[in-house]
Amino acid sequence: MKIRMLITASLLSLVCVVSSSCRSGAALQGGVGKQPIDVLIEEGSPTEMTEKQYGFRKELRAAMERDLPRRLARQGFDMRLITSATQNTGKATDAPLLIIRYEAYNPGSSAARMWVGYGAGAASLDISMTLGKGGKEIATWKDGCGTSQHWSRIINTLDDRLSKKVRTLLVQ
Repeated sequence: MKIRMLITASLLSLVCVVSSSCRSGAALQGGVGKQPIDVLIEEGSPTEMTEKQYGFRKELRAAMERDLPRRLARQGFDMRLITSATQNTGKATDAPLLIIRYEAYNPGSSAARMWVGYGAGAASLDISMTLGKGGKEIATWKDGCGTSQHWSRIINTLDDRLSKKVRTLLVQ
């Protein structure tokens, strides 16, 4: 009986330690003191690609819209998703504007990834970003990655890298 109580107490202590170590500093801050940032995601023009290609781009955009706010929050930003650059007027008092453009996307082949492996059927995405403040461009850069795993890993990797880059550019 004492051993069972000891094991139960140990497990509860372990759960408390593990759950408290999973919180990030940004999560503890809540939304207080976070720097606002406007984000515009441009997936490309539907007239310049097939319906299937544009569908893939919209799927990427939806995944990025879910993941990017969390990544930016970890870096101390409060993201507002905008649909047009005119929503950020470019005044010095406005939030910085991050424009993300999809340059090239290859969804790969899930069948090749599953049956062949070894990188066959890999998905890849290349994006370009422009960061501006007060109507002036601060920085422009490109990034890209690929994976032989599920395509959503691309979004996770790129969102993580771009949120860290934005932090280095805006927080001195």
